[in-house]
Amino acid sequence: MGYEFLIYLFVGIFAGNLAGMFGIGGGVIIVPALIATFLYLGFDQDLITHLAIGTSLASIFFTGLASAYSHNQKRGIVWSAFYPLASGIVIGAILGAVIASLLSGDTLRSIVGIFFLALSVQIISSYELKKTDRKSNILLSTSSGVGIGAISSIVGIGGGSFTVPYLQYFGYKMKLSIGTSAACGVPIALFGSLGYFYIGLSVENLPTMSLGYIYLPAVLGIAATSIFSARMGVAIAHRMSDLALKILFSLFLIINALYMLVV
Repeated sequence: MGYEFLIYLFVGIFAGNLAGMFGIGGGVIIVPALIATFLYLGFDQDLITHLAIGTSLASIFFTGLASAYSHNQKRGIVWSAFYPLASGIVIGAILGAVIASLLSGDTLRSIVGIFFLALSVQIISSYELKKTDRKSNILLSTSSGVGIGAISSIVGIGGGSFTVPYLQYFGYKMKLSIGTSAACGVPIALFGSLGYFYIGLSVENLPTMSLGYIYLPAVLGIAATSIFSARMGVAIAHRMSDLALKILFSLFLIINALYMLVV
């Protein structure tokens, strides 16, 4: 158990650093790392992907709280935009967990891999939604929140790759979009992980110290280090060019996508 917990501590350091460097939720790092770790530990292969995603969401909840708190201290959260999005996110995150429970581990892993590939293409191409002067209404924000929450819950991420472009499309400045997105990541992680907890309660052959599809030793280890290591990632990011960051992150996503689709 000792060496296993060390693995999760290192995953947290790695996830926190890369999340800080690239300004995106740590799920894109945590999910593949946990799948590799769980395979190494000999966990039931049919359950590994669901377990990794549920555990990732539970871990992101703690780092998301810390990030949202920091942004709020700097008045970087637009609460009027957060509340309607969050109301939809709650529904979507639970729905995403239910959808994931209906998929096999291999299918779910392929979905995550394809998502990583699509995200890497978006980053490389630098495609962005054009800003508009239009204002989002409550119905649009709530329904968009459902979609963001569902997709994020299915693949085990904090949703920043969806929420930030959405907010920028409606004219919010980048810093405000990032801060509000960080706040939106908290309900995604909370209700997504609760969904994976509930649907995993009746599943057999889960490892000891699991609460449904949440593996507690991994949550504790990752949360303990990622909260602090994210600050180092931010410091590194400010010393690198945008182009270098974009290339490194795209390569990282492609490698992860190939791992998810091939291994």
